[in-house]
Formats: sequence, structure tokens, C-alpha cells
Amino acid sequence: MTTPPSSTSAAGTPSAPGPDGAGTAGGVQAVLRALDLMAVLTAMPDGIGLSDAARRAGLAASTAHRLLNTLANRGWARFDSGTGLWQVGPEAFVTGQAFDPARHLVQTARPVMQRLMERSGETVNLAIRSDDRMLYLAQVECAEMMRAFARPGARVPMVSTGVGKALLAAGSLPAPAGTETIAPELDRIRSQGWALDDEEQSVGLRCVAAAVPAGRAGGSPRAAISISGPTARISDDRLALLGRMVGDAAAEIGRAL
Repeated sequence: MTTPPSSTSAAGTPSAPGPDGAGTAGGVQAVLRALDLMAVLTAMPDGIGLSDAARRAGLAASTAHRLLNTLANRGWARFDSGTGLWQVGPEAFVTGQAFDPARHLVQTARPVMQRLMERSGETVNLAIRSDDRMLYLAQVECAEMMRAFARPGARVPMVSTGVGKALLAAGSLPAPAGTETIAPELDRIRSQGWALDDEEQSVGLRCVAAAVPAGRAGGSPRAAISISGPTARISDDRLALLGRMVGDAAAEIGRAL
């Protein structure tokens, strides 16, 4: 049985914030370390113990404990005394809701994604560019027992995913490292109107994707949608059909933005 830790223990419940980074340099370092911890908590939605969180963030347990307590006092993290695990706190959700461009995109795309899932019979994903990676914003899962899963908030490389290659082919800049190695493929994507991840990101899974036009805002596309599923169902003879489906859906979302 796990004993709930005290405010001075190495796995503790939230306590008063400590004096992390009193100086400017120390303050910046503390902020970076806290952000690293938030990334760890985000990747573990069911919760994570202090020692594992510290290890994943590359911190000493005592430092991680102090920072988690500070985050908890501000609502960014929370400690479940029943399980002894740390999780993302409600303040992260509140702040996330202020990301209006992404929220509007998800609200606009979701009904189109639902219809695309019903037409294709496969899971549909929505992602945007985040630095040199793609950030998944939303997913509409199909009813199949075997299906692809990309948790919203997950980040994946651009050059090895359908959504990333679709954006690169549509002119998303700057080009990340490795783009030159897929230049012929990007030309083919521009010609056919859709991109393919052929088991590059996950063995046994395929993904057919298209860039979402920027809409009235103009400029280069910033989002892409995809149909993903096992290779047994996304077979060669279905690729062109699924490509047209995802391209039509992407265009519909773009017109609504």
C-alpha cells in the first residue's frame, strides 16, 4: 500500500513553492525544467510517479518534487494521493482553450472528419505543424477492433508521416532536415493531391493525407488531415479512392475556415 507522501518527502503532495531560480539565469532554468516536466505529464495522461517523471525529464528527484509542488500550487499539475501519481492539472486545460486558432480549426474540422470516417471506415486525424514536427489536434476513431491511434497532443516527424509530407508538398516552410531526401515523393504528392505514409511511422499501418487549404486567412496551409489504418484494410487498390476522399474533405475544411 502506498503511503501518501508528506510535503518534505521525495514523492510529496503539493506544498508551498520553493525558491527555484531566485536569479535571472536560475529563473530561466527553473522555467525550462518545469516545462520539461509538463511535457512528461502530458505524455502520461494516466499519471506518473515522481521518480519516473524525474528520470524522463532528466532531473534529480528532489528538483522534480519541488517543481511539481510549485506547478500544483498554480493548478498546472495535480497529485493523486490515492495512486501516488502526478498528472496534468486543470490550469493547463484553461490555457489550452485560449489557443483560438487551433480551437477554431478543430471545431470546423470535426464534423467533416466524422463524415470522412463514416465514408472510409477508418480513423481520421487532424494535425498542424509545430516547429519541425506535426502536432495531432483531434481524432475521430472508427469502430474497427484494429485501428490506428494518434493521441491528441502527440508530436511526430514531418518527413515520415502522411500529414507532414502533405504540408511539405503544399509549401510549408522552413523545410526540416531530411526534406531533400523525399523531394521526388513531394513532387508526386503535388501531382496526385495526397500523401502516403507507407508503414514509415508505424509498422503495419498506412496513412493517406492531404493538406488543408489556408482558407480566407491566405498563405501556406498549416494543417492536414489523414485517414489511417492497418495495411490489410488500406490496400493498394484503395489508395486512390481514399486519396480523393481525404483531398475532398481537406478542401471542404479549407472553404469553411
